[in-house]
Amino acid sequence: MIDATNFKPNINKLTECRIRQILHYVVYCYLQILADKKTYNYAVKGKIAKEEFLRNGLVNDYLQKSYNKNYFKQHISDNPSAEITFHPEETMTFINRETKKPSTDKIDIAVWENILQSIWSGKTDDEIRFAIECKRIERLSDASNYTSDMEKFCNRNHVNARLPFEGQIAFIENRNISHSALCIKINNILNNYKSIITSSFLGPIAISDKFNGTYMSIHQRNTSKSDFSIYHLLFDYTKIIVY
Repeated sequence: MIDATNFKPNINKLTECRIRQILHYVVYCYLQILADKKTYNYAVKGKIAKEEFLRNGLVNDYLQKSYNKNYFKQHISDNPSAEITFHPEETMTFINRETKKPSTDKIDIAVWENILQSIWSGKTDDEIRFAIECKRIERLSDASNYTSDMEKFCNRNHVNARLPFEGQIAFIENRNISHSALCIKINNILNNYKSIITSSFLGPIAISDKFNGTYMSIHQRNTSKSDFSIYHLLFDYTKIIVY
């Protein structure tokens, strides 16, 4: 796997700029869901798992729509030639730390952007993906499932190039759980999580001036011992989900 720490500061700074614009777009689409008063009814999801049902709605109904992508080009990206695509349930290969054998890593949402690809084109022939993992939060204890995805980011030795930035989305389904309360719970878990080396706990960051549920944390890859960042989008889905 490409060790991105070798390319600081220029490539990482350019990469971070692109990632923040991508995340701004994801937040924009979430706000569009709220503005449209769009709902997702679990009663009609069929055999689709609830987490996948919500993810597919975000990707197929909003992130991948051409008019939203045009908004990204014109109002969010600093480059009007930016092209962006979102791929749910994309797979990559990693080497299992215990068995030392190849295993499949399923990415909830894999993001490709041509400007991001061009930044890394001189360093790798791989197609660059920004990975976003998703988790439903029905109760505060579900924060443990959320941190399990963070552990995967730390432990998995990917065969192909992996960016020093990862993304996570929480679909908060309980009106009694605020994004700040979830953040505190996650940090409390991380404080005692021995297999996740945390350099910086979740702290609020500004991605969009219209949404304040965005956070960032910094951790260490247990495989390469290099630092990487995780961006956290903690979305209130209580008005979006119908039971």
